[in-house]
Amino acid sequence: MPAAWGRVMRTGVNVSYGLGRGDGEAAIVFLPAGGLALRARRALRGVLLGVAAGLVAAAAAHLPLLDTWERKTLDARIRAFAHPGRADAGIVAVVVDQTSLDVIAARREDGGLEQGWPWPRDYHAIVLRYLIDSGVRAVGVDLIFSETSIYTQLGVAEDDLELARATAEGPVVHAVTLTRESARTGVIHADRDWPEALRSGRFTRPVGAAGRETFNKATLPVGPLLQTARGLGWIGFEPDDDGTYRGLRPAAIYAPLDSPEAVELWSMPVALAAVLGQTIDVAPGRPAGQGFAVGGRSMPLDEDGRMLLRFHGGEGTYRQFSFATVLDAARRYALGHPTPLVPPAVFRDKVVVVGATAAGLLDLRATSIGGLLPAYLIHATALDNLLHGDALRRPPWRFRIATLLALAGLGGLLVAMTQSLRAGAVAALGPGLLYTAAVLAAFDAQGIWLDLVAPALAVGLAYVGASGYGHLTEGRERRFLRSAFSRYLAPEVVEALVSQPGRLALGGETRELTVMFADVAGFTALGERLDPPRLVELMNECFTEVTGAIQSQGGTVDKFIGDAVMAFWNAPVTQPDHAARACRAARDLLEAVARLSNRWSARGLPPISMRVGLATGPGLVGNVGSQTKFNYTVMGDTVNLASRLEGAAKVYDVLSLVAGDTVAAAAGAVEARELDRLQVTGRSEAVPVFEILPARPGADLTEACEHYTQGLGAYRLRAFGEAAKRFEAALAANPDDGPAREMRDRCLAFLASPPPNEWRGEHVLTEK
Repeated sequence: MPAAWGRVMRTGVNVSYGLGRGDGEAAIVFLPAGGLALRARRALRGVLLGVAAGLVAAAAAHLPLLDTWERKTLDARIRAFAHPGRADAGIVAVVVDQTSLDVIAARREDGGLEQGWPWPRDYHAIVLRYLIDSGVRAVGVDLIFSETSIYTQLGVAEDDLELARATAEGPVVHAVTLTRESARTGVIHADRDWPEALRSGRFTRPVGAAGRETFNKATLPVGPLLQTARGLGWIGFEPDDDGTYRGLRPAAIYAPLDSPEAVELWSMPVALAAVLGQTIDVAPGRPAGQGFAVGGRSMPLDEDGRMLLRFHGGEGTYRQFSFATVLDAARRYALGHPTPLVPPAVFRDKVVVVGATAAGLLDLRATSIGGLLPAYLIHATALDNLLHGDALRRPPWRFRIATLLALAGLGGLLVAMTQSLRAGAVAALGPGLLYTAAVLAAFDAQGIWLDLVAPALAVGLAYVGASGYGHLTEGRERRFLRSAFSRYLAPEVVEALVSQPGRLALGGETRELTVMFADVAGFTALGERLDPPRLVELMNECFTEVTGAIQSQGGTVDKFIGDAVMAFWNAPVTQPDHAARACRAARDLLEAVARLSNRWSARGLPPISMRVGLATGPGLVGNVGSQTKFNYTVMGDTVNLASRLEGAAKVYDVLSLVAGDTVAAAAGAVEARELDRLQVTGRSEAVPVFEILPARPGADLTEACEHYTQGLGAYRLRAFGEAAKRFEAALAANPDDGPAREMRDRCLAFLASPPPNEWRGEHVLTEK
């Protein structure tokens, strides 16, 4: 410190000394010399703080909550930039809608039998033949025909053979479902033998050994369809953690139970692309999820091996026709009658996806384009993306991290070079807005998914870090020079210095201390009503009461800082019961200020109160400053904690907030109740915090405390509903119980949006 002070003095600036409230460090107060060197230091500081903020944001981006928020912003972009005009008009759908179910169920054919679902498969055969005769390029059937038709079993018709014959007449892809079944369930449903249709290689490709993502149960179409289908397509979907379907795996890996070998089966869209004549290129032995190309064009995949879908619109984006209408047209066409609604020309040179939209058939999915949409739309969108190469692209993680750090570093640099909080906010907002505009432009023009949430967090943290650091250093130093600042030494300090003159020198020692910060609540309102001389008179009266309460318990008043006071115990005189003394002083101080407030109210003055923060721990105590000017003070993390606890008392609407270590060391010197586990800014771990209760708490407060303790226990067990009831009961007993109100509201918020799994009951403060 002396060497640093000397360097400052040699610059020719005015120097004074003080302790910045809440930092727990001695502060050299001076007017900055300015110039290139100072600007360079500011710039470097801003960049470093910005990069640190970027690293924090990058780590936080992996948290489930932030990842979900990011995907929600992706959904918003997809909806905002969905252009149905971009959809391939060559892809259409024939859908089993509710109208088809109703119309066909109302018919009576074959001796008066009602045609309920599932329909006779010759209905599907009739529609397939009509589509093929119309000149379609391919047909993908997103319906499962995995069991022998009931009509075939009854001998009413050769139902399966009829559908197989129709399938053989054209480029038809049938659907396959795959599942993972556990061998530990007792009843094993997984395949133990290879289905010939999958092992033959006609529909699959080998990928070597089976892995964790392998499916071991295949539900295939009936035998006649396997013999005549041009292709098989997997129709499985895997939603994100929030239940929304945003991507599709290009293929699924299958192997029977305990098989060391595996094959890969294309998804329905990729199988359709292959039937259309597109070449599908994959490195031999490697899964398609590690990279594949369609028609010589490499397909973008995310970190999970999925193709991210770019929806061009919701239901209706691709022209769709009711199955019943097409069936009627096919029958009229076979009889040589006109087919005005769906003539063959509408299907010529089209790719047709046959799917279901009726709600009762349970083939609806939540997608990023919004709402529940039929699964056929996902297949149609994926096929469209494959054929035109417009699937979404997400840059690799390294690129995203580099962008994040660069943006945060730039934000920190610009904020550090400003002179006010408002200018800093504008400086941080500028790059953020430009980046957001670039993100939206890249998405609209190229389908590139750039992150929004993590960069926004990084810029925000860079602003907080750079502006906060500047506010607590250079800004504070300038303010100290422009304001009067009084210091007071406790009588114990004077006596110690008189008895040991050698202590009038720079230096100090580390001791176990209890530190207090006390701040006047409502000081701003008081200052607005009174002129400066009257305000100083009243504050002197207040600080007289405060000083008396502190010194009556042997405390050292370190300094007065505006409307606040800092004090500590166990130095310079050793006090084994320093924590108990500090707790009693806090209780007496609050009672004294309450009495003073009553006197002021009787005189027509606004009431006042004080908030108190107490913490116990190691600290450096001694004389700090220069060879000619110094102050007897304390420094260290304990000072920081006490200051943060005083400010955090506002969160719970209480007048005292005491660290758990202080309450434990006080050994019952005062009545106190535990409020929470709190992680204040500047600390990486949460600490238990308590409220000091009056010496004689009333029955209402006692009852409220009992309910609060029960609620706190339930809250930490994540039983938020029960906890909310307990806190509500505390409020019923004492409507002014601020902690109960805060915790109740927090429980209600957690019921709507639960905390992450790693949460252990702590509350993290994001500001002082």
